[in-house]
Amino acid sequence: MILFDFQYERARSLAEAATLLASLGPDARVMAGGTDLLPNMRTEIARPAALVGLGGITAAEPQVDAEDNIRIDALTRLAAIADSPLIRKRQPMLAEAARAVASNQIRQMGTLGGNLCQDTRCLYLNQQHDFQFVAPCYKRAGSCCYPFPQNKPDVCWSVYMSDIAPALIALEAEISIVGESGMRRLPLEQLYSGNGLKPFTLGKNEVIEAVIVPATPARSGYGYHKSSRRGGLEFATSVIAVALRLDDALMRCTQARIVIGAVREQPIRAEAAEKALVGHEVGAAAYDAAAAAVHEIKPLPHHGFTKSFIVDNLRVYLRRVLAHAVERARASGMVA
Repeated sequence: MILFDFQYERARSLAEAATLLASLGPDARVMAGGTDLLPNMRTEIARPAALVGLGGITAAEPQVDAEDNIRIDALTRLAAIADSPLIRKRQPMLAEAARAVASNQIRQMGTLGGNLCQDTRCLYLNQQHDFQFVAPCYKRAGSCCYPFPQNKPDVCWSVYMSDIAPALIALEAEISIVGESGMRRLPLEQLYSGNGLKPFTLGKNEVIEAVIVPATPARSGYGYHKSSRRGGLEFATSVIAVALRLDDALMRCTQARIVIGAVREQPIRAEAAEKALVGHEVGAAAYDAAAAAVHEIKPLPHHGFTKSFIVDNLRVYLRRVLAHAVERARASGMVA
């Protein structure tokens, strides 16, 4: 891999990383595992003048805090999350989502924070321009959106592909952020702007420090599914993450969070599908109603998949995922 010249600084702490980002200016980027950033630098989608490396910082082990939340260091490797006994016991959907990411080699290098901050993708954008295309698109400061020529200059429909973010949003996770002015905490779903040109709401000199996942209430269940080519090694066609809770009789749904990933510029809450489920007796009719409502998210065609194919994919797999979530909630309720 031949890259352009850039400055490299190695941070000893996240606070130092924030300070370095500020001192190096707007063209500096932070790098954790590098599994997303380095390929993007190779194709010059990203061309930072400087990198602040986080590889010298040791990630803390996942732990349970005083409020019974699980706190996971943002520099934790994805493989460690997938294999963590604590996470597999307390938040098995998160472990399942981490294991769904690409190959073992990627999971050994990729970090939780890096996965949440991976850039959006589209077939036109993610190519070497001097090889395959005639001109840059809006995201590369060009004059047209070639996949969607009717788009305005401030609209980019590149797709956000994290396998983990939908699971964490379904689990109502928050993130802790380090910046020059100190710490702040944010619900994870507010990290995403919905704008493919600038997908994240992080400040220029801010770094994610940790992810905080609240404890799961009794009578709760989850379901997770990733559709992708090559047995999951490829980026997702779609991701479905569901967390729901049943009433004392284990018959009606009292709470549901349904999050769809890899079909829009950010993970999307399927709110109409949630409303079709909450307050109703769970079963085939409720699953069908929720799955029928999933077209509300208006998926974008991407990477060779048509919109109608993705809608059908979501309708079929959401029904199955909901059934799995209800089975787990009932099993949890009977154990309690």
